[in-house]
Amino acid sequence: MSLLELLDTLCPPLGPPGREDDIRLVVRELVEPLAQRVETDRLGNLRAWWGPDKRPLVMLDAHMDEVAVIVQHIDEQGFIRVAPLGGLDRRLLPGSKVILQPRPGQRVDAVCGLLPPHVSGGKDQDKTPAWEQIFLDAGLNSAAEAAEAGLEIGTCGVLELGNGPLGQGFYHARNLDNRAGCAVLVWLLERLAAEKRELPFGLVMNFSVAEEVGLRGAATAAFDLAPDLALAVESTVGETPGVEAARTPTRLGQGPAITVADGRIVVPLAMVDSLEAAARETGIAAQRKRPPFGGTNAGAIHMSRGGVLTGVVSVPTRYIHSPASVLKLSDLDGLGELVWAWLGRAEALL
Repeated sequence: MSLLELLDTLCPPLGPPGREDDIRLVVRELVEPLAQRVETDRLGNLRAWWGPDKRPLVMLDAHMDEVAVIVQHIDEQGFIRVAPLGGLDRRLLPGSKVILQPRPGQRVDAVCGLLPPHVSGGKDQDKTPAWEQIFLDAGLNSAAEAAEAGLEIGTCGVLELGNGPLGQGFYHARNLDNRAGCAVLVWLLERLAAEKRELPFGLVMNFSVAEEVGLRGAATAAFDLAPDLALAVESTVGETPGVEAARTPTRLGQGPAITVADGRIVVPLAMVDSLEAAARETGIAAQRKRPPFGGTNAGAIHMSRGGVLTGVVSVPTRYIHSPASVLKLSDLDGLGELVWAWLGRAEALL
């Protein structure tokens, strides 16, 4: 599959942190015909192996989960109060569609209500509602009907605007962070299988859980796997109108971004040099992500056990952590090619 086709497949499934069942099933269906071993650990991380009996071990990581909401109260009229799971901006909720997930494979549509100006008199129109003021309406008449629909305290949900190509070479979805990285890992595995490429090390693709609530899946996976070298494959903040250049981590159209430092890791120069050399040698346009914004699973992986040499590569994405995030497909193609080229150089770092 092309990376565009993989986005079309990987973006629709729901994946709130700790509730990644739907997306994990889709990923497993994609990688089982390709990988030499596939397994799920106790926390829910999905691992796809290439050369499972080889050492040293290289770990590629992309998280399956996405920012979400979680139900904290349902009143007697059936209105639903929620809290954030991960870094979800509450400004996005009023007027949005929300898909709630009572159990894996189940969906209940809702909308986020907003007091209209006809009755508010325009009061507080310029203020963002507090989480305590935000409510969802699933078209239910009572708490009993909500229970019949499967809704309960702890039910999770995501904001949804659909997904697909946009304009001239762009793509939009609610969860490009980080279904884009998942797509790259599946694409790499497809290419390894198609070319029957032998690597001088073991390779494990870790599709991790619960990144958005504290890098939890990657932390346990890295401890268990004990990799010798790791690379987080991610989505990161792209440019937005009105933001000065010094505060713009990356720009769309300038290729994949290589992290030198963020809020969770200072990447060793050996890793930065290796990634940039791979880009130069293959003619891939690449950019450095401006520090110190953000943080990824690399922050947990590099501190595992006695330490792991770890880097981060990302696709620039506008409006991250929103249902309207946007990337440029050429940047995503470049990200895949960069990681593929880097695998040919990785042995020098082991």
